[in-house]
Amino acid sequence: MSLRKLHLVTLFALTATPAAAQVRRGPLSYSFHVGSAHPLGAMDSLNDANIHADVDFSYRFGDRTPTKGFLNLKLYVGLNQFTAEPTVTFAHQRWVNLSVNLQWVLPPRPSGLRPYLQFGPGIYWPKTGPSQTGFNVGLGAQIPIAPFSLEFGLDIHQIQTKPAIRFYTVQLGVLFF
Repeated sequence: MSLRKLHLVTLFALTATPAAAQVRRGPLSYSFHVGSAHPLGAMDSLNDANIHADVDFSYRFGDRTPTKGFLNLKLYVGLNQFTAEPTVTFAHQRWVNLSVNLQWVLPPRPSGLRPYLQFGPGIYWPKTGPSQTGFNVGLGAQIPIAPFSLEFGLDIHQIQTKPAIRFYTVQLGVLFF
């Protein structure tokens, strides 16, 4: 077998690993994500979308089951930047959040895709001013590609200010076991 064919066979074997065959080495995992942050409601009239990035650490509770999936406790730090409209009069809004989420990872589909739902409280720090409490809810999916997974998702955030600040993030990341 030529070296090129061997590389192709190896690449296929690594990327075609089904979710059930992917071995998780322990209860801990970490990931990083990049994407965009989009303002909602009143915040949308003064801001445009910009960058979102986050890093998270997860702890899996128990073993996954074929019918129920499994639960993760996720701790993550996110950066959510917005572009002010017009840029000459207003400073760009930026919120850094520290959140604790409960994530339910559903059993894998026949394709290997693992959908998830998550929610949790957080603390949000603006570019200037005091921190605020808030929460987020989200959904997404994980695509196993041994020895890691690609993860994509959508989260909606609400910061408990008067009036409430709302935005959503769309992200793509890499999950390491």
